[in-house]
Amino acid sequence: MAKFTALITGRYSPEVEAISEDAPSEVEIRYLPPGEALGDHVSDVDIIYGHIGEGDLAKAKSLRWVQVASAGVEGMMYPAFKASDIILTNSRRMHGSQIAEHAFALLLSLTRRIITQYDFMKEKRWEKAPCIELAGMTMGILGLGGIGRAIATRAKAFEFDVIAIDPEPMEKPESVTELGKLDWLLEFMAKSNVVVVCCPITPETHKLLSHEEFNQMQDGSYLVNISRGKVVDEDALIAALRSGKLAAAGLDVTYTEPCPPESPLWTEPNVVLTAHTAGGSQHIQARTMQLFIDNLHRYVKGESLINVADKEKGY
Repeated sequence: MAKFTALITGRYSPEVEAISEDAPSEVEIRYLPPGEALGDHVSDVDIIYGHIGEGDLAKAKSLRWVQVASAGVEGMMYPAFKASDIILTNSRRMHGSQIAEHAFALLLSLTRRIITQYDFMKEKRWEKAPCIELAGMTMGILGLGGIGRAIATRAKAFEFDVIAIDPEPMEKPESVTELGKLDWLLEFMAKSNVVVVCCPITPETHKLLSHEEFNQMQDGSYLVNISRGKVVDEDALIAALRSGKLAAAGLDVTYTEPCPPESPLWTEPNVVLTAHTAGGSQHIQARTMQLFIDNLHRYVKGESLINVADKEKGY
């Protein structure tokens, strides 16, 4: 007889759901029926794979652990959950490859003027657009977790000099020339030709990049954000784009999502915007499901779980 009940809050392809068949025998796996309210199915659940909101948390009297399929956990940082003893794990280190690829897709679309030349193609115009070479530039990576490290590795292949900021103590990877803390931010911005935002959103990182930070940058620099839109003050971003401090910005995230129709980001000529798709991959659902099943085996054995989030830090 199962000792624990785990509820998976979404439905997946048969191939991905087949991974859940490897769950330990001590765990009963349930799936939330499509179209039904989560709150009607959580009263006796010990474990949730997915998100649970504040209203439903009060109904989950037996809940002991939540694993989310994303790297970011800000959606779980409401007071009742933070104050609880419920363990939170995330899916960090599952998204590095595809998000790093997306970061470079955004950057290259800007520096190689792909959007402009696509427009030329549609007009059947054989016309050149001026392009920018990346080799020899300095890339500043804001947040050196799994995604930041994946970007740093690829940046070295593009012959960037890579510098980074991260608040956590760590050894400097070989791919990074210089590593500092947040008190180094202004100098970091001044040194960087390209800044890539990879950090989570926390009270400390909310609007971390604003007018003062952008004003440190060299004229004609680039910003890429594949993390969280709220790290960037969008008024300051627009001002930096229009002044020429930033040549362009590649954004997979915005301060408010979906990006509001009235946002100037839609019409800025030097912005490429994608709809929070950087984490997309044909492999991601299988990876994150496998991580959950691996953690279930650890849980029933009383072992430490992989990717436990710090609810005080928010990541």
